[in-house]
Amino acid sequence: MNWDDARFFLALARCGTLRKAAGQLLVDQATVGRRITALEETLGSKLFIRTPKNFSLSPLGDELLPDVIKMENAMLAIRRKASNGDDSMGGNVSIATTDSMAEVFVIPALKKLREQYPEITVTLLTSVNISDISYRSADMAIRGARPEEKTLIIKRLATIEMGLYTTEEYIQKKGMPIEGTQLQGHDLLMFPRDLVPRHWDNFCGESLVSPNVVLQSNSQILLRSATAHGLGIGLLSSFMADKDPKLIRVFPQSRDWVDIWLVLHPDLKRSARIRAVIKTLEVEFSKQHG
Repeated sequence: MNWDDARFFLALARCGTLRKAAGQLLVDQATVGRRITALEETLGSKLFIRTPKNFSLSPLGDELLPDVIKMENAMLAIRRKASNGDDSMGGNVSIATTDSMAEVFVIPALKKLREQYPEITVTLLTSVNISDISYRSADMAIRGARPEEKTLIIKRLATIEMGLYTTEEYIQKKGMPIEGTQLQGHDLLMFPRDLVPRHWDNFCGESLVSPNVVLQSNSQILLRSATAHGLGIGLLSSFMADKDPKLIRVFPQSRDWVDIWLVLHPDLKRSARIRAVIKTLEVEFSKQHG
């Protein structure tokens, strides 16, 4: 199995569907299907068990996965080391972050980066639950949880404020919440428990007991939209929610603070284009949140 085959195998193993794998690889679904079929024919054995809904690893695929991940890490290490010490102000930099931070902080920073360094291009990957970047195809990550891996370069970019928000329409229908009542009788809009478990125990100062969660989403932008449409009470980043005229702050004195971390692999720290991107991001976070 060469690396070009391996990346198709990994994408389908991680995503579980041709559509999601194709989106990650920036190809069409048919291409993923053909490449996987050709790889299985070359190996003479099935790598995936196909069901109407998804692809799951076969026993052979499951056995090969750790070895293919090692291949991926080796390829990423080669790329990082090739970039290390690169003085060129051109080339691509990949950034992994959440959709809300991408919208409010990263995109404005990239506009300034383009003005100053037009030869630098960016691949922006968004998710809520960003895994350790040493196992992902990203040069750096901006995330709300400090990673535990000690080999990574980690720097705090900002501490952001989150609060509870709703709309006048919702308040007229359900009434203003009373502090200390655990938001009983109110409709809540939340991240899934497995993504942000702490919010299910403490929702911006309110201890939750059997909460009435009417919508779960892994996207804060969608949670903001649902809140603005009057679906319920959402815990949102203030840098985003305070700009929406439809949203009303609930319990303004209650705040949930989240540290935002920049995470970088040490192999990339001397790359000129990486340093340029980091500096632009730091300025934007400082300006928006100084």
